[in-house]
Amino acid sequence: MRHKHRWILVSFMLVVALVFVGCAAPPAAPAADTGAADASAAEPAAESLVPITILINESPWYAGFEALVDKYMEDTGNEVVLNVTPFNGMLEKSRNAVQAEQSEFDILNLNEQWYVQFYEGGLVTPILEIDPEFELDPNVIEYEYATRWDPEIGYSGPNGEIYGLPINGNIQLFFYRTDLFEEAGLEPPQTWAEVEAAAQVFYDPPNMYGFSIRTAPPNWEFQAYLASYGTNLVKFDLDTGEWEVGLASPEAVEAANTWLNLGKNYGPANFASMGQADNLALMSAGQLAQVHMVGAAAPNFQNPESSAVVDKVAAVVVPGVNAGEHATMSGIWVMGIPHNLPDENKQAALAFLEWALSKDAQMFYAKAGAIPVRVDVYEELSADPAYGWWTQAMADSTPYIVASPRFKESPQVLEVLDRYLGMVTIEEMTVEDALAAASQEIYDIMVEGGHKVKPLE
Repeated sequence: MRHKHRWILVSFMLVVALVFVGCAAPPAAPAADTGAADASAAEPAAESLVPITILINESPWYAGFEALVDKYMEDTGNEVVLNVTPFNGMLEKSRNAVQAEQSEFDILNLNEQWYVQFYEGGLVTPILEIDPEFELDPNVIEYEYATRWDPEIGYSGPNGEIYGLPINGNIQLFFYRTDLFEEAGLEPPQTWAEVEAAAQVFYDPPNMYGFSIRTAPPNWEFQAYLASYGTNLVKFDLDTGEWEVGLASPEAVEAANTWLNLGKNYGPANFASMGQADNLALMSAGQLAQVHMVGAAAPNFQNPESSAVVDKVAAVVVPGVNAGEHATMSGIWVMGIPHNLPDENKQAALAFLEWALSKDAQMFYAKAGAIPVRVDVYEELSADPAYGWWTQAMADSTPYIVASPRFKESPQVLEVLDRYLGMVTIEEMTVEDALAAASQEIYDIMVEGGHKVKPLE
């Protein structure tokens, strides 16, 4: 059995080598039978539209998006060309496109950390300018208003106009081994205290680890701990238009100590260098009892070619300090239509996006291995034996979605957090000193960027 697990661990590491970092992209799902969705796909277009080109990032979920595009062309007869680009080149290509006399792309795929600069600068077209009758289906998840821009507050808010439409619905889930929990007579954890109690039961290194945290880099999952304790890395006040840095608060210190304790005392000895791929590999190899990570990891645990825990994993909403008080971070992509396009191209681009967000298309998208962005799709799939074990948790998590930082300095801010948390994990700094120093650096970055920032406590 040990040799089998070692083989699974090695093969799985190869499979997930391209898994996204932070909020870039989720891991691939195994091939699925999409025939049921084929029969109920969206209606063909009423008229022929000009061909469009979409700038899309290379990612493990790309295959699902490509299948969706193929389905659109088959159903409508309209042509779509995909320009597939490595993640690191996406921002530069998008900027160049919107600064040209005419964009070479009709749709841009914008990362959560980038989209604000395109909205704020008017570099993508407000959807109502293309179609004044457009209404966003209430089943489409907006991921704390990532679709909108409100110039009155200078940020995304509920009163903002729609500038982009979501296409990849990354959020976080909590995965646990059902067989181990049932044998021990334990219920799925709702609080961090219950996570630790279960971790104590199952911790038996190196055969089994009770829990494992992501530390390389830590920022995305760590922010869920902050939010569950009632604070944030940075928080925008919709009423005052000010930002607040929450890292130096007592709640942030408690959150960091909880995170550190779980990883250090119940995870592998190399917990200070555990990446997302490492945690996926441990769980799939049957050496991890619980893990908090991207929801898109779910299909990997059901893949018999790379998983020793098929039918032994379940998913629930990420735990919190108290039962019923949860937080899950978004890590989404939105699609925008460049401002510098002929009207007929904008119309064709919006026609594709409306089709892609329809329930039937999103159902097909999910079964093709991508991450849908509709609540009703998650709810309907919850009754499907092949998908329900994790899609119900995605639907249940929707009310608890918290935005990752969304401004042009976001990469700098996240680098600061990662650097100081790294020093905490190798005991170069205490939690208190690290968070205080990180708070000051982040505050300075935001002030220099021209943001209104509340004074540090």
